Amino acid sequence: MQIRDTLCPIRRFAAGIDVGPREVRLVIASRARRGRRPVGVDWTGFAPLAPGAVRGVHLVDRAALVEALSALRARMPRRRAMRGMPCAMAIPAAVAGDPTVPANPHLQARIEIAAAAGIALAAVDSEPSAALRALAHAAHCTLRPDARFVALWAGYDGLHGWRVVDDRVQASIRFPGGEHADPESALRALAGAEALDRALVGGDVHLLERAGLALADIGECVGCTVVPFECDSFDSGGGVLARHGDWRRAAGFAVAFGLALSGVSE
Repeated sequence: MQIRDTLCPIRRFAAGIDVGPREVRLVIASRARRGRRPVGVDWTGFAPLAPGAVRGVHLVDRAALVEALSALRARMPRRRAMRGMPCAMAIPAAVAGDPTVPANPHLQARIEIAAAAGIALAAVDSEPSAALRALAHAAHCTLRPDARFVALWAGYDGLHGWRVVDDRVQASIRFPGGEHADPESALRALAGAEALDRALVGGDVHLLERAGLALADIGECVGCTVVPFECDSFDSGGGVLARHGDWRRAAGFAVAFGLALSGVSE
């Protein structure tokens, strides 16, 4: 065996950071370097933010964000294999997808805040893209390969949804901002004419419920079983995964997990 192989950690680690209006979430995921082994979640944590620290796409109170990230970094496990692991942070959809919104200041702000907390960002990705990656991964782990499913993510700017067939996005919706008058009609259009195997929901489920969309209501619109995203299902067995008794809180980790998933899959 080559010396290089003996010195190389047997697992690849990566972290994902999601900054929301009320809290900062962080997920550490890992995957065996050899073969296509399952992705495991080694640690999850969150730090609350005072109201007004984040407003839409704007990081208003940078000091509060640095403090929150620093607190999470201090609580992270100190495994030798985790040293130098890549960290990614999400940016709002409005910054990533709207050409009229200048992205550079928002990106720079996130890089500077992370650096002030002792974290060097290796990548950034849009919140919806990271959420879709997480939800699709969860679907692939629990459904048959040819399953038809819907992935839904609730962010501060509304509801994003995708219909996935054969590992490809066949249709997508966004509410508000699309052509539909209400979220129910958007969901029915997303479901399409053929039966779905499942719908997976991540993000701020409280926002959906305040809009009158409980999981049962979503299921009625799309015509299939609806389940929330759950990070705990990917526990790597390391013994440090924070358990979230409230499934609504657990569903909020979809973006952070999607970011970490990208880091261990490269």
